[in-house]
Amino acid sequence: MKAAKRMGSQVSQKKVEAKCNVAKEASKNKSKGIVDEDEPPPEVPKKWRDYIVEFHFPVPTELTPPLMQLIEVSFSYPNREDFRLSDVDVGIDMGTCVAIVGPNGAGKSTLLNLLARDLVPSEGEVRRSQKLRVGRYSQHFVDLLTMEEPPVQYLLRIHPNQEGLSKQEVVRAKLGKFGLPSDNHHTPIAKLSGGQKARVVFTSISMSKPHILILDEPTNHLDIQSINALADALDEFTGGIVLVSHNSRLISRVCDDEERSEIWVVENGTVEKFPGTFQEYKEELQQEIRAEVDD
Repeated sequence: MKAAKRMGSQVSQKKVEAKCNVAKEASKNKSKGIVDEDEPPPEVPKKWRDYIVEFHFPVPTELTPPLMQLIEVSFSYPNREDFRLSDVDVGIDMGTCVAIVGPNGAGKSTLLNLLARDLVPSEGEVRRSQKLRVGRYSQHFVDLLTMEEPPVQYLLRIHPNQEGLSKQEVVRAKLGKFGLPSDNHHTPIAKLSGGQKARVVFTSISMSKPHILILDEPTNHLDIQSINALADALDEFTGGIVLVSHNSRLISRVCDDEERSEIWVVENGTVEKFPGTFQEYKEELQQEIRAEVDD
């Protein structure tokens, strides 16, 4: 009897040791990327649900063209002899989509500032329709915000004429569509992230009901969902668009219609319209770069 018990105890001990060895072997195999086909697959981590963001710019009222023109405009900064834009003749109307391209430092942002009347030309004339409303997004958009105000209060102060029983709820609904979480609607703007501040600015632009959008690097601070939402909104917008961006995918989306799209090349102190599409401009630029490398 005692011998049988000892034998049973030894068998049990061997089973335990065998299980431990199996477990150790399985652990080694997993670390090497080997999976036992009989082993049930590990539970796949659940993907975070994408939040819903929907940029929207309202359909603008019709205005008689021309809406905006630079006529024989020249500009130079004081004490900067190395920079000058000369003899600029361009115009924008309803439905026009313009991408401004060129080397860094050539004057793309300066041209936007002239169009937006943030700069006064040294020579020439800037003409704009009297009823024209312009939505402006700048790389330095933070300068436009009042840091101590929360988004709802800021937007109600800038755009007080809101329809609805509760003006606050109307504004909150707009902020929500542009992807600002409800928890941040009453948070001081100073405490918001760069991307959240950008959403406040885009909401304000939409509420201004612009005829023309002037956008300088609008994808800065935006995530992928928001960039796609912005591209969709610009694609649907029936007003004029002037865009400077390093995001070639956004430019391709905005300027995909050859009939309404223009490419303005800022280089060597001039602004010239490129006789082709944005894709053709990129191909020509790549050919020039390859030629320089070969030389």
